[in-house]
Amino acid sequence: MANRYQSTVSIKGLPLRPDDDGLILSSRQRRKAAWNRTVVMLAAWLEIVVGVSLLVDLNSQSQGLFGVTPDGVGVPIARFAGIGLISLGIACLPSKATEPQRGAVRGLFVFNLGATVFFAGVAMATPFRGVVLVPVVILHAVITIVLIPILQSVA
Repeated sequence: MANRYQSTVSIKGLPLRPDDDGLILSSRQRRKAAWNRTVVMLAAWLEIVVGVSLLVDLNSQSQGLFGVTPDGVGVPIARFAGIGLISLGIACLPSKATEPQRGAVRGLFVFNLGATVFFAGVAMATPFRGVVLVPVVILHAVITIVLIPILQSVA
């Protein structure tokens, strides 16, 4: 049983261990931090996987999203986008810190918001509609919504 007079901060605010920030987190705070870290990690890995798939099997991805395969300049642009997604995912992978870094969360938020708007626009304003276009819009919208409270909570 914990001493009710025990401080939640270590002596002189110094870390209790080298990997500690000097604060003792409640169970709820630890769960929230773990959830935030998991969401950012899954979103980052999703971007890496999609980026690799654009490099490895562009035609299947394009057919699934837009119902057509790219021609001409569309091929190198799509491959460049794949490299960008891989880079975004790697940059946003959480560090060993308890909380995800604000820049990583901000980057994932902006990307997913932009992807939601872009793919929704493609779905509504163009004839390019593959079988996975609407699920992709929904997926990016959900990721964007889930990242909002995380973005507000990270320092």
